[in-house]
Amino acid sequence: MSNLKLAGATAILFALAATTASANEASSEGPGFPEPQNFNYTHAPGPDEDARLAAAPSGSDQYVFVAGSAFTPRTSAQTVSYPGSGCTSSDAAVTTDVQLPSGTEVLGVRLYYYDMAAAGSVGVFFTNYNGGGGTSDLITGTSTLESGYSSEFFAAPASVFIDNISGSYVLTATMDAGLRFCGARLFISQP
Repeated sequence: MSNLKLAGATAILFALAATTASANEASSEGPGFPEPQNFNYTHAPGPDEDARLAAAPSGSDQYVFVAGSAFTPRTSAQTVSYPGSGCTSSDAAVTTDVQLPSGTEVLGVRLYYYDMAAAGSVGVFFTNYNGGGGTSDLITGTSTLESGYSSEFFAAPASVFIDNISGSYVLTATMDAGLRFCGARLFISQP
């Protein structure tokens, strides 16, 4: 009888160890998405990185980062998929609302994406909508790297100050087939 109890206890311990091992192999991505390892990542430096690496005199330079998976489809008819790592793939534009205090200056946007030499590109747009049918793309950028996970910075062509009285602001991303949009990081300066 004690051998039977010992065998049962041993079986339970092995089952717990197996469950713990498979739980450790899983990630926040859910089942079927292992922890990312050894990704090929290309980072194109920009002025947003200069400010990050050097202490800003007033400490006013900041970032707002939104993962690609947090963006929503622009239309109800499009297809959106989640390939993992916070990225998204879609056959049409994805968009997200941007809430910043009035007076904040937007200096640029860093585009994060995945492209392994697929045809086409990933685009990013920081746009103002005035509520009366008017729109203005304040910052735009198109991916140029084809080396896996990459990021590129696109500076505002002119001063962009948030004015919440006269409009709302959104980030939009577009991508061609086989490409992934992984996020956008606004480089901002608080007044």
